[in-house]
Amino acid sequence: MTIKEFYENTHSDYDDAMERLGSEKLISKYLLKFMDLTDYNDMINSIQIKDWEGGFKASHNLKGIALNMSFTALAKSGSELCETMRHGAPQSDITDLVKQVEADYKLVMTELKKYRDELQ
Repeated sequence: MTIKEFYENTHSDYDDAMERLGSEKLISKYLLKFMDLTDYNDMINSIQIKDWEGGFKASHNLKGIALNMSFTALAKSGSELCETMRHGAPQSDITDLVKQVEADYKLVMTELKKYRDELQ
């Protein structure tokens, strides 16, 4: 799988990533580092225990990384979830937002694993 195919498969913006990072070598480096980040799990754990500040911080980090890596779908869903926790406990049910972030994140991770495995 090429980096461009990875971006297409994850509803992300390859051209923006190239403009931002400048080379496929650098993109590849950060794609592989993304797999080691704990922000998604931290966010889920915080939400489960209703630690809204922790959930906000973790979702904010995830959103920022997704924006920097041009993971368009994950950045969008992460931003929506992040904003619901910005000022503490959400005023509405966030189940659907969490499910969308989960789906977008899992798609990125599934494709990243394929990408990594093909490199080896």
